[in-house]
Amino acid sequence: MRNDWLVRRLKELGKTGQGLANALGINKSRIYEIIGGRRGVKANEIQTISNYLEMTERDVIALLSGASVPAMQDSSQGGLMVQPPRTMSRYASAFIPDVKDMPPPSTMPLDVPVYGTAVGGVDSDFEMNGEIIDRVRRPSGLTNARNAFALYVVGNSMTPRFDEGDLVFVHPGRPPVPGSDVVVELHAQDEFGRTKALLKSYRGKTPTKLLLSQLNPVSDIEIPLNEVKQILRVLRTNELLGV
Repeated sequence: MRNDWLVRRLKELGKTGQGLANALGINKSRIYEIIGGRRGVKANEIQTISNYLEMTERDVIALLSGASVPAMQDSSQGGLMVQPPRTMSRYASAFIPDVKDMPPPSTMPLDVPVYGTAVGGVDSDFEMNGEIIDRVRRPSGLTNARNAFALYVVGNSMTPRFDEGDLVFVHPGRPPVPGSDVVVELHAQDEFGRTKALLKSYRGKTPTKLLLSQLNPVSDIEIPLNEVKQILRVLRTNELLGV
């Protein structure tokens, strides 16, 4: 489960993911994993996070568990209402999911192709050359997705959701829905025959345009549909796990 609320809260406070990482004593990349739902939050990290975000531990735990926290919404300013931090309840552990036994990674087939990418120009995030540069293990959610593949993120237009070098899995048979992340392959090619492509968030379509958005800098993007070759859905963590 993604924790995009954390990004919004950092922005409201004028704080950074690096500052939170420093407070926790972890690498900044781990913060992006927490935001993307690829890393859980340990019980002994809750107090540090709540202090840094100027929130109560109870509310942080509720948000991490996917619960809504209406009492935190300040309708007059559209932001989070700050409450003084308080000691974590003895019932707080009930909000933190138990870690389930997972099959060892070595049991997953090493058969998902990773396609090569190159830095794109002003009109694309990257360019795909169609060559397989690596193979990675198949998550359980892709057991029957024989056409699934992976890409290494190029650029920082979707930071902090995706950092450069992050691995994303794509399912060609899974249609995008508003709010999902997508790889958009364009008809245009560079002088070397590489296909121009973008990693963005999908907003929808009109009869003539594809509607996208990005996070860094935050902006909306419109692309004529006649320039789009295909729209490929990037799978979320719960989808990769088959949940």
